[in-house]
Amino acid sequence: MLSEGKLTVEEAERLLEALRVNHGGEKPKRAKRTAGKGFEGFEGFEGGFGEGFEGFGEGFEKPDEQPKTSMRDDSFAVGANPRLVVCGCNGRVRVRAGSPGSIRVRARLKNSHCIEYSAVQEGDLVKVAAKSDRQSEGFLPGRGLARWSGANIEVTVPVATSVDLATSNGPVELQGTEGGGTVQTKNGRIRVEKFKGDLNATTQNAPIAVKTFQGSAELSTSNSRVSIEDAHGRFDVRTTNGTIKFQGRIEPKSHNRLSTSNGSIKVALDAEPSLELKAATLNGRVRCEVPGFVASVSNRHKLEGTVGQGEAELVAKTMNGSIAVE
Repeated sequence: MLSEGKLTVEEAERLLEALRVNHGGEKPKRAKRTAGKGFEGFEGFEGGFGEGFEGFGEGFEKPDEQPKTSMRDDSFAVGANPRLVVCGCNGRVRVRAGSPGSIRVRARLKNSHCIEYSAVQEGDLVKVAAKSDRQSEGFLPGRGLARWSGANIEVTVPVATSVDLATSNGPVELQGTEGGGTVQTKNGRIRVEKFKGDLNATTQNAPIAVKTFQGSAELSTSNSRVSIEDAHGRFDVRTTNGTIKFQGRIEPKSHNRLSTSNGSIKVALDAEPSLELKAATLNGRVRCEVPGFVASVSNRHKLEGTVGQGEAELVAKTMNGSIAVE
């Protein structure tokens, strides 16, 4: 009848529905989507599509917008020649000279439940350690709470303390000690002031600054500058893609080296220097304006000669930059 035009499409559908009901047929169920509850009535998932997955998101806690912190404060009685060892993580290390006979350690721990921290004493040796708990990072490394954890450590020590300081992703500051030591960090600056003794300082992608220094220094960084001011001693300074500035006195009978790849070198010598100078660059100019300098080799890119008695040796080298000695 539909083809003959006696029924419309709507009338044909109502007629078929009536025939199914009269013959005991059931109206087919359609999957009904309810917001937030999945698809009710979907065969095999009674009570909604999402049921049976309770707790699936557990263990993937979102870090607090302001991570929890805790403070530690420890003091240790020490003798005349103490030693301090600090190994930190994701934070600053600051060491300053204080009263004799005591070492005080204060630490601020961010997300402290993800940090393994200790401050212990062995005779005149004090060890401080802060380590990120990798097991707290969750399913994906670097995505859990430990990613936001770290430690800022401040220590007050006697002047004669020798130090061994290390951290990552944070600066290191050392001031007023006379026992020598080592400083190491990554992606953080190093600053040393009023220091006496042998110093070995290393960082990456950050500057090194040394001021009021007496002793032997080995300084190394990358992609940043090195500056030395009011210094007296022996110096081995190396960087890449950064400038080197030196002002001070060179120790007699010492071998000194200032080296960079892409940067200038500027040297200001105090008092009456006595040294043999060897300076060279590939793309730049070399000059020496120290009174009494006698050149043995002199051109735009290379300069060798003697100042005074030539008691010490200074080698300055760069590739793309100028060298000036005054």
